[in-house]
Amino acid sequence: MADNDYITSGNNADLAALIKDYALFLFKKGETYTFPSSAQWTPPTGKRPVGYNSEDGSTLHPEPGDTTEIKGHNGDVVVSETEPGYWTIQFAGIECRKSIAEAYFGVEADESGAFHVKDATTPLEYGVVLAGLDQHGNPIVLGAAKSKVSDRDDMTFKSSDTIKFNLTMKFFKAPDGFQFHVFGLLAAEKTATAGA
Repeated sequence: MADNDYITSGNNADLAALIKDYALFLFKKGETYTFPSSAQWTPPTGKRPVGYNSEDGSTLHPEPGDTTEIKGHNGDVVVSETEPGYWTIQFAGIECRKSIAEAYFGVEADESGAFHVKDATTPLEYGVVLAGLDQHGNPIVLGAAKSKVSDRDDMTFKSSDTIKFNLTMKFFKAPDGFQFHVFGLLAAEKTATAGA
């Protein structure tokens, strides 16, 4: 009889990760900060995150590129090319803070904190850093050096809910050729492997 222990012995619940808390930072183009190069990243002194997000958290989403197919005279596909696509991060800030409000409205706040909006464009470019902790206290850091707001949900004013700055940031290739980097995601597995 075959040994079937491999079916259940390959599972390790310690490698399941929950993000128990995170801080999301937006850095306007031209703002000075050190881009993450490890899970041990720290923000510049005095830099504040966007604050609380809604209970849905943040969502990292891949958007596949379009595929173009060229067919021959008999209907066979002779060339098939797929564009590289892009990634986005979606989040809904529920604190009325300058960083997220400027990204949402696409304009900078004036000295009094007011917004003067001419149109619905979102021309401001941002670096995005999401620094989180899993249930074991391991840091997981995502950094995207170049992004823009690509989508916004409606802002609702009502007594039974908070104002939400619901944004989707589209990542672009940075000068290093990458859309984003993630550090620390495999920390628990690396520790388990080193201890084995």
